[in-house]
Formats: sequence, structure tokens, C-alpha cells
Amino acid sequence: MQKVAAILILTATFSFVTKAQLQAQTPAAATPSAQAPSAAEARPVPASAIDAPQTSPQAQSPDSNSSQTAETWARKYFELWNTGDKAAIDSFPDFIMHNHGGRVIIGHDKLEMVITNWRRSMPDLTFTIDDSVASGDKAVMRVTLKGTYKELLFPEAAKPRSPPRPIRATGILIFKVKDGKIHEIWQALDESSMKVQMGAQWKTRQELSAQPGPSQSKP
Repeated sequence: MQKVAAILILTATFSFVTKAQLQAQTPAAATPSAQAPSAAEARPVPASAIDAPQTSPQAQSPDSNSSQTAETWARKYFELWNTGDKAAIDSFPDFIMHNHGGRVIIGHDKLEMVITNWRRSMPDLTFTIDDSVASGDKAVMRVTLKGTYKELLFPEAAKPRSPPRPIRATGILIFKVKDGKIHEIWQALDESSMKVQMGAQWKTRQELSAQPGPSQSKP
């Protein structure tokens, strides 16, 4: 009986040791997170989908056609001044002019009157575009004005002398287009410099107040 019990104990011990050795040689089962991906998950992703940047509506580039239109209208405007062509003036759209702190609508008749007066004073009047920047519906032009002063233009200027004086001034104009045509112009032209070159003499407030008015002037 004791012999049989000893045999059973040895058999159980051998079975336990063998099972432990087999478990040590078998690799651990893969956890769910380490399992191989399914066929759908393993599908290759196109390189274009990885490399293509995501562009928001705010980051889109401005309309280049609008920029070209604004610059084109700006150049047409200076052509009117350089040529005085009445047909071109008549075909130019009405626009809003911002100048001297004011705002006025410029139609064909008023535009023709102003250009005619300036070209009568300086028959060789020429605007040269020194620099231009266009973005979206706006264009900015930095210009130089040149001409020969031959007839009175500003009331405070002196009468033209002989030989005629050369006039030069600079300015910056901003053009805005709307619905495919010029809509507004902001102008900053150095007219003060022009007036001085045309013989204007500046007076202090005391000198102006001491100067007799039209009713006090001598006959």
C-alpha cells in the first residue's frame, strides 16, 4: 500500500513539472491591442491624403482677377489725365472720390472739367506710376506728377511767369473696384507743394485777418 502511494506521488509530480515546462516554452497569447489589424484597417492610405494640407476658407488666396481689374482701372484713370481724351472720359464709370477730407461723387462732366482745367494750366501734364500694389479688390499707386505751369490753376497761386515754371509733385492713390468697375478712389496728392512752385505765398492767421475783405478793399 505504501508502495502504491509513493508511485502516485511521483506520477503527479512528474505531470506538474512537464506542464510547467510546456507553458514556459509556449509564447504568451497576444493581447487584443497587439493583434494583427484586419484587412480594412491594413488598407494603405494614399500619400496625397497624408501630405495634402488642410486649407480653411480664411486661408484661401485672394482672387487674382480682382487684383488685375483694380490695377487695370487705376492705369486707365491716369491715362485720362495724361491724354485728356474726352471719349475715354465719357466712357469712364462714375466713382466716389475721397480728397481733402471730403467725399464726392465724380461723374463724367465733373471729371472732364477738372482734367481740362489742369491740362489747360499744364498742357504737358503727365502722371508717372512709380510703384503699384494690388490685392483683392484694391490697388495702390504711388505716382509723380510733372508739368509746365502756363495758366493759373489755384486762386492762391501767382500768375504764370516767363519762362514757365516746371512743376513736380508726388501722391498716393487707392482704387477700389466693385462689380467689375472702379467704385472709389482715395487721393493724397501734394497740392501744397504745387501751389508753392506756382508762386503762392503763405500768410499767418494774423496777416490774413489784417488783410481787407472784398467789401473793405479799395476801388
